[in-house]
Amino acid sequence: MSAARVSEGVFLAVSLRAIVNMESLNMAESVGNVTKHRRAPVVFQDEDGSYRVVYVPVVSGMSLAHHYQLHLARAASRAGLPVAGIHLEGYFLKYASDDIIRNYYPEVSGLVDKKKGPCHNERVIVERDIVADVGGFLYTDGLVKRTSRFSFGYMVPALDAIGATAVYPQLHVRYTPEARGEGDQALIYVDAGSALYTLSYILDAGEVSRLGTCRAMRQEPSDLGAGERARRVRAAVEALVAMLGNMAFGAKRSRVLPHWRIQSLVAVASSGIAPFVPSPGHSRGYLRETLERLRAQRRAVKGLEAAVHYFDAEGLGEAEGATRHSTPEDAIVAAASWVLERLEA
Repeated sequence: MSAARVSEGVFLAVSLRAIVNMESLNMAESVGNVTKHRRAPVVFQDEDGSYRVVYVPVVSGMSLAHHYQLHLARAASRAGLPVAGIHLEGYFLKYASDDIIRNYYPEVSGLVDKKKGPCHNERVIVERDIVADVGGFLYTDGLVKRTSRFSFGYMVPALDAIGATAVYPQLHVRYTPEARGEGDQALIYVDAGSALYTLSYILDAGEVSRLGTCRAMRQEPSDLGAGERARRVRAAVEALVAMLGNMAFGAKRSRVLPHWRIQSLVAVASSGIAPFVPSPGHSRGYLRETLERLRAQRRAVKGLEAAVHYFDAEGLGEAEGATRHSTPEDAIVAAASWVLERLEA
């Protein structure tokens, strides 16, 4: 890849709208015998132009990132890419300290060395673990901080359907044959939420396999190579498709498996000085708004290139300048192909 393209960056970004009913994907606390769904304040504009705050069910970006990294670890393992064994079990301790590394990361234990400096330690960890590469880590004893190459926003109800959002506690009873008295049965209430949700994701594909600490310190090599980067980005895309295509994230899935359907999805592949991110799916006009923003930024930002792909099952309207696909998965894969072509150029 040319120096100009490396400095500009190559990105994949996704926004979607999905109906999710009867979900307990992110539980935040217990109050007595009630397990509460995570809630957050959201500001929206009424028809009269005034603004209001409502508290709605949400799923945190941390929850989404946890499951994404688990799918990434599994995709990497199947592809023969390096991944820490503890990450395949769903534990992401992020190389926090020498003790953590000694006890949980045999892949790098004995290889990291504070005396050899941050660049050496970043290279050792990133070479041996795709989750550390794509998901970042903070090795405090070795003074290495690697920022995550992917970002998730909170999954929040779409503003155009804010009135069709509900959280309600469902009654569950634990009972034993020996129960005789009135207080012998355990009554438990678990919040279940239903909403038309929107979520957003960004992958800084051009920075996968690049060693930022080494680059800042002008130490070589500061890159694992274009071929390795492409293999790891493919695994990152595979993990995203598996996760979103199956709503494979969140808590309490064994007994509160949600009913869900992706209504629409917009995937944008871009290269430039910053990722071009599709507008959040707070209304059906988010595809049109995305395309209008893209045209405006192309006039204002030199060298911005982008390709827009989308899936539509709810009537998003005209989409000149974007490619329509029959499934959400196809839209993501098409945008990812654009990204990989530029990474491999």
